[in-house]
Amino acid sequence: MIRIATIITCYNRKEKTISSLRHMYAAQEYYNSTSEEKLDIVLYMTDDGCTDGTSEAVRMAFPDKEIHIQESGGDLFWARGMNLSWQVAAKAGKWDYFLLLNDDTDMTSDCFSQLLEAERYSSDCHGKEALTAGIIASKENHGKVTYGGEVFLTRFTAKLKRMVPSGRPQRCDLLNANIMIVPDSIFQDIGCFYPYMHGCADSDYSVMARKAGFPVYVTSGICGYCDFDHWTKADDKVNIVKMTLQERKAYFSHPLHSNKDYLTLIRRMTPWRYPFVWIFRKMVIYWPSLYYRITFRRYRQ
Repeated sequence: MIRIATIITCYNRKEKTISSLRHMYAAQEYYNSTSEEKLDIVLYMTDDGCTDGTSEAVRMAFPDKEIHIQESGGDLFWARGMNLSWQVAAKAGKWDYFLLLNDDTDMTSDCFSQLLEAERYSSDCHGKEALTAGIIASKENHGKVTYGGEVFLTRFTAKLKRMVPSGRPQRCDLLNANIMIVPDSIFQDIGCFYPYMHGCADSDYSVMARKAGFPVYVTSGICGYCDFDHWTKADDKVNIVKMTLQERKAYFSHPLHSNKDYLTLIRRMTPWRYPFVWIFRKMVIYWPSLYYRITFRRYRQ
């Protein structure tokens, strides 16, 4: 029996959360029907102040599943909400893996097979389990990869290339935690996320794992679907320039777009870039037109 604690945090996305969990349990059922070794999954969910009845809907939709829901007041956001459930799960028992799952991501039926395939591949190649993320495609366009993992093309400018399916697990540098499986051996070494507020925590965790000597992988193929719902760099240029100074200050101090989180990631991941990035983050607030003129070619890509 493979014991997995699924970690999820949600805020007012009831339908998406139910869909994500339905696909996860369907993937568990598919794996258990095709493999000799079975998956035992327990869900640990943070309800970060939902007002749309998410917790009640989850309990009603999955009455036969073991589900533990942590309630919070709406001020945790993603990273701290994930850490809350993760810490509760870790205290509850011994797990083989922690599965980090976004509440807007739907797993494919073979998702667990792909994740565990990457773990076996890493063990065979490196003698260690890996931190592994699933490659994610758009729900609207299954041929378009939206999340998963990236490799550095140049480290000084931090230019990244997103990984696409290759038919085998691939080693990479940074991961997204839309679907991420964390072996207990990695958790015992590096613990939970660094205390970011919202974003950046999954990329940082990839860096922590690599610094601790663990391989970092993406799956061999698409194992989940989630649309990219952030502004593109082109959207940034149009929308941020239009904001007033006070609006930009509020925008970049909000947990969803936090300069503090981003600069913390830079300091921890590529400290030699920190002074330059700090200057640019100030520039985008106070002189956005100049900022986008200087960085136009990079942001156009």
